[in-house]
Amino acid sequence: MIIKSDEKIIYCYNCRALTLFIRRDMHNNNSGVESHCSECSDVWFEWQNRAVEREKEKWIEYNELTF
Repeated sequence: MIIKSDEKIIYCYNCRALTLFIRRDMHNNNSGVESHCSECSDVWFEWQNRAVEREKEKWIEYNELTF
């Protein structure tokens, strides 16, 4: 797999796999869009992935303090 400078491999919480996040709009050839998962049938953006990670960290912290 060849990774370009505007692509990265991230664990996608939507399709639950390590996938390539691309930072190009394939339809309009626009390079300014937020990166999204290349494997998901729905468009899953990197900011959604980061939101899941933040919530996961909050729950881990909460569970460590509570139990």
